[in-house]
Amino acid sequence: MSFLKKQSLSFTLIVLLLILAKFNPAVGQSTKLISGSVIDATTKESLPFVTVTLKKSLIGTVTNENGFFDLKYPDDITNDSLFITLLGFQSVTLPLSDIKDSVNVSLLKSDIELKEVVIRPLPPTYYIKQAIANLKQTNPKDPFQTQAYYREIMTENGNFIVSNEAVFKTFYPSFQDTIKNQHQALLFRKADDIKEVAFMKAQRDKKAAKKEARAKKKGKILTEEESKGIAANFGGPEAILRQADLSKSGDEYLDSTSFKHYEYTFAPSSSYDSKELMVINFKSKGKVDHSHQVGKIYIDIASNAIVKIEESGDFVIPLALRPVLFLYGFSIDDAKYSTVTEFQGVNNRWYPKNISFNLGAMLTKKHWFADNEHSLFEVESMFTVNKIKINGTSPIPKEKRFDAKKKIEPQVFNDEGLNWSEVNIIKK
Repeated sequence: MSFLKKQSLSFTLIVLLLILAKFNPAVGQSTKLISGSVIDATTKESLPFVTVTLKKSLIGTVTNENGFFDLKYPDDITNDSLFITLLGFQSVTLPLSDIKDSVNVSLLKSDIELKEVVIRPLPPTYYIKQAIANLKQTNPKDPFQTQAYYREIMTENGNFIVSNEAVFKTFYPSFQDTIKNQHQALLFRKADDIKEVAFMKAQRDKKAAKKEARAKKKGKILTEEESKGIAANFGGPEAILRQADLSKSGDEYLDSTSFKHYEYTFAPSSSYDSKELMVINFKSKGKVDHSHQVGKIYIDIASNAIVKIEESGDFVIPLALRPVLFLYGFSIDDAKYSTVTEFQGVNNRWYPKNISFNLGAMLTKKHWFADNEHSLFEVESMFTVNKIKINGTSPIPKEKRFDAKKKIEPQVFNDEGLNWSEVNIIKK
């Protein structure tokens, strides 16, 4: 798929570049805070990435990996309800008037989730084609705007080497419009306690010393970034948000001209907010975009809308690249990825909610007269929509539009006076 292709290529470039080469929350508008947790009512296990939203105000967040959440909202919001939902579970709605400071929620598995595979009259590909053909009726018909929290993390052998957070405002044009989605960075911050990449550090330090000596002769002082010579680019939110636009995502398993490259089967039904979902498994017959792919497509039976896509697989190093890696004594093993794209229903239309990308790979440098070096690199990018604005939207001014090819920090235009104390982040 196009997203995987770009992200896998980005990761490969990260690896090759590695080879070659105080958070200050401010005080803003008055807000209220609800803290809580969500567990499985049957198993008592915590439930990660549960959607927690104010139903009328369209302000929300998701639970973290341990099922905990913090939800901030303006204190003038009173006549609203907390809506907790997760695919495959019964949704829970709690009036704000019944909540004080914290809430602990137990979700019951949906009865629909327990259904066996339903034998349907037509093949799975028919329902996928119908869902894609129906995008004009299920996607938002008018321009809208979102505010979203973005997190990108990269670890080496469990140590953080990249840990960034940002808040983006995004303008989505009309579905029929060919204009691309437009992003504006409102906030950005990075962790202070990240580690330097350990892989091939001795070689990099030696190269950096030579580079610094040459610069010194010319009377130039290198910046810290220039002296390290390391770059890591995750593609930014523009790349990850491409998954939220099914009409432009380029996923082969949704394209009828590529159906021959996949096997499709029906899985047991699931549910979302009491809606029955048809679940279709897909599996690539061979390599597609240098990967073996498996996943699930969730389709709302009532509206014929795609509400969630899960995909995972292993990335196969292209044959053309293998001789180059071998020549320099490198290998990339166990490169595996997973992506999840989830939508939320508002007024019978489906808007982007959560998009995540994860990738891991073992990188090895072979030495003739020393121990080989091994590093496990793991990458995580997550984009979760916190607010949706349906009326009174306008395009992002050209001078403030985010360019994913450039770093986030210099592109921050916080013209809304937003600060981190107002933002619904994934709880740490």
